[in-house]
Amino acid sequence: RRVADVSRRSALAAVSGLTESLVDTVNSGVVEVFETQKMIEEEARELQGKSAKFARVTTEWVRILNGFDKELREIGDFENWIKSIEHDLNNLTGVMQYVAEGGGQTGGD
Repeated sequence: RRVADVSRRSALAAVSGLTESLVDTVNSGVVEVFETQKMIEEEARELQGKSAKFARVTTEWVRILNGFDKELREIGDFENWIKSIEHDLNNLTGVMQYVAEGGGQTGGD
């Protein structure tokens, strides 16, 4: 009986040591997973902030480019208006020269 008790105690100690070792191994894995999860969450928050800033900057770029495009179109419209005025003035000059040279007189002098 005494040998059985010693064997039992020895077995319990071995099982206890094994259990403790297994729990320590599992706990260290859990701690590592928890730390990794914290790091991922922190990086995700940082990325979310950078994405929001990028969206704001991109929106500003689009606004600026749209304004620039509008200004370019207005310059094009102004150039067309100038060309139209120039054409009208050239026609008027031609008519005035024609009249000045006597081409507009209707005989009868």
